[in-house]
Amino acid sequence: MKKRITLSLDEDLVEALQARGARSLSAAANDALREAIAEDAHRAALLAWLDELDAVRGAPSAEQLAAADALLDAIERGEPLPAGGGGKVSAA
Repeated sequence: MKKRITLSLDEDLVEALQARGARSLSAAANDALREAIAEDAHRAALLAWLDELDAVRGAPSAEQLAAADALLDAIERGEPLPAGGGGKVSAA
């Protein structure tokens, strides 16, 4: 069921929604908002899971966080995973 409302959007957002080629601006806005809400829910679930892991195993050390950051940076640059580590960051 749809509910009719009035929105005021920034011009660049309207242009971006129109560029999606949707059948209507309302449909494009509805889809974009649905995606954003789903992403927010996923992010909240992930953060809750990470908090649970911290409670059970303890928070990661600064060294572990740095190793994870370095691994993610390498992946983003398209570099192969380090040999021998299997791409894992130790939780111990």
